[in-house]
Amino acid sequence: MANQFSSKSGAAGAAASGTGGRDEPFALLGLAPAYDVDLAALERAFFERSKELHPDRAVGSTAGERVAQLSRSRALNDAYQLIKKPVPRAEYLLARAGVAIGDNERLDPTFLMEILELREELAAARAADDTALVTRLAATMRARRGQALDALPALFAAQDLAAIKDRLILLRYINRYLEECDAALDED
Repeated sequence: MANQFSSKSGAAGAAASGTGGRDEPFALLGLAPAYDVDLAALERAFFERSKELHPDRAVGSTAGERVAQLSRSRALNDAYQLIKKPVPRAEYLLARAGVAIGDNERLDPTFLMEILELREELAAARAADDTALVTRLAATMRARRGQALDALPALFAAQDLAAIKDRLILLRYINRYLEECDAALDED
């Protein structure tokens, strides 16, 4: 099996992947589908393509051409946003490899109990208006999020789809928890 998470870049890499379609996010930016993305190259590709696809370049064109230009520009922006963020990029690549993450995925019961206990602790801190505790809980969870993200490059390099999926599910729970922390801190 060819490495679909390779670090090739450029249009040739996207074409070599076999999915050089116009709507494929990496192809829109002339990049090969890969988890490890050179963010500086991504920025350069985005700004170069943005100049070409900017809606202002369609001034004086027919209404249909302006709509098409706007649609292409929006697709480019969406592709850029997806690729620059590690979790959406990882989820996209996993789905591209044929592995979907459902709404009711099975998780390690120990992890689920831990999350339940952490949510109870957060709820108690919110009820007590203990912003210092909420801040500490959020910091701890952000560190855990960082560790989970740090593991993704090696998992993609090993093409360990099951482990990538597990890590992304874990990140979903962590992100939801952090959203709750942010909401609690915004209440003040």
